[in-house]
Amino acid sequence: MTGSVAVIGSVNQDVVCEVPRLPGPGETVLATGARTNAGGKGANQAVAAAKAGGRVEFVGRVGGDSAAVDLRDSMAAAGVKTTGLREVTGARTGRAYVTVASGENQIVVDPGANFAWESGAELSAMAEAELLAAADIVVAQLEIPVAVVDWAAGVARRFVLNAAPAAELGDELLRRCDPLVVNEYELATISGAPTGTRAQAGQAARSLCLRGAPSVVVTLGADGSILARRTADAVELTYQPAPQVVSVDSTGAGDAYVGALCTALADGVELGEAVAFATAAASLSVRSPGTHDSYPTREQVVAARTAVPRARRLDFDE
Repeated sequence: MTGSVAVIGSVNQDVVCEVPRLPGPGETVLATGARTNAGGKGANQAVAAAKAGGRVEFVGRVGGDSAAVDLRDSMAAAGVKTTGLREVTGARTGRAYVTVASGENQIVVDPGANFAWESGAELSAMAEAELLAAADIVVAQLEIPVAVVDWAAGVARRFVLNAAPAAELGDELLRRCDPLVVNEYELATISGAPTGTRAQAGQAARSLCLRGAPSVVVTLGADGSILARRTADAVELTYQPAPQVVSVDSTGAGDAYVGALCTALADGVELGEAVAFATAAASLSVRSPGTHDSYPTREQVVAARTAVPRARRLDFDE
């Protein structure tokens, strides 16, 4: 891979508890193990993109604490350049609290410095503006202020938005997303449409293309993903199945998908094939615990790509 990816987003210290089952409302469950990981959707996607073969720059905000040093070192060790990672005086580094059971997870995020950014005008005068403008692909998430995401979209040559956590998006931002990457819940929030079945998810993705998004990728976990693309006179819908694997820990699997997708797009790969490449990466990441350590190398993704089923036109009877 020779393309460049700039990731602007969150970086957190993850506190992960492994439990026999996820707790219900008001319930206490004893953990069988606990660990601390580097995380944050932005940092995760940057590491995943770098391990998948991309040249990656990261733009983010951390506090002046020891966690910030560890997180910077973790990204650098994976090959991510962190010249755009700035310390915010008086702020604390973001933290996420993750509960994992049988491959599923629940996450609560304390954003900290991830929400302590300069104004758009100030950012335009900083080195970050040149860094984003030079990248083949810029990717953002919604664990940083939407105003910063809007600014980044305006600077980027090609902009990818992973709209997580779920939030409503304006049509102007949608028109800049190529693609918009969402899961079923995020898709329902943005589209206002039901997404309980594969056909409903496809129709909801189609509606976002009709609102102006050039393309939408809907991740369905173990069920694969849906790709909606706006053409001159229609919206093309494709279903990409995922290989069936045993999931050990799904934490950060969506970030593995987005990172690999952006690396492929930065190298000029067509979007449908980039989705298949990302599917292979995500299928590998769930087989190991944690986030950064579970993300596959380019060689591993290329090898796993052969097990990804062929994409097909979405059948609305599904």
